[in-house]
Amino acid sequence: MKEKILIIILLSFISKFGVAQIFDKYWFNIGTTYSNQLWDYKLISVDNPNKEYKVGLSVFLSAERKINKKLSIRPEIGYIQKGFKNDIEYKLYDGTSAGTTNGNVVFHDFGFNIGLKITPFNLKFSPYALLGLRSDYMFSYKDIIFVENVSGLEFNIYKDQIDKFNKFNIGGMIGIGIDLNSLTYLEFAYNPTLTNSYNDTGLQIKDNSMELKLGFNLNKLIEKK
Repeated sequence: MKEKILIIILLSFISKFGVAQIFDKYWFNIGTTYSNQLWDYKLISVDNPNKEYKVGLSVFLSAERKINKKLSIRPEIGYIQKGFKNDIEYKLYDGTSAGTTNGNVVFHDFGFNIGLKITPFNLKFSPYALLGLRSDYMFSYKDIIFVENVSGLEFNIYKDQIDKFNKFNIGGMIGIGIDLNSLTYLEFAYNPTLTNSYNDTGLQIKDNSMELKLGFNLNKLIEKK
């Protein structure tokens, strides 16, 4: 519910962005995320410690200000889903199955990015690169519930650890895209995390994510109206 409210609030700012004069362009983009977590067990050896990738949603508003013909500054604010997929079978002492978890841990994050957009060619279909920083604040999450086969009892799998996570994290942003006649763009970005979601003497956890998104020029949409 919280994530839906956040998306509605973000979209309500569109009209305000459209009349502001600080930036040259204003964009709305929506996309899909592909995320997991990197788990580093410091004291023991664990086969395949990293979590599996899951698919999520991202919705952002961005603005763009030209520095010169080739360089622009592009800040963004929005909502992004991160997390990981979990597929584990738990065994009893006699080797029989206690149950299997098949679900996703979902992190609902508020995101703020600032990037340097590099456009080497001024064409109708202009490729570009994007370098910058991303910050995420986790405002809620969904854990996986495990149901024991025999007793039917339910257990949270990761709640104890997630409740100790750092809610605020900073990462990098490395992207490539193509601007289609300044009307829309298609972009792929990789977001390596620079800070830890969790870190103690035995375990270090970092987010890992990438995005594919489609952006729409709000200036052009408003002009058509």
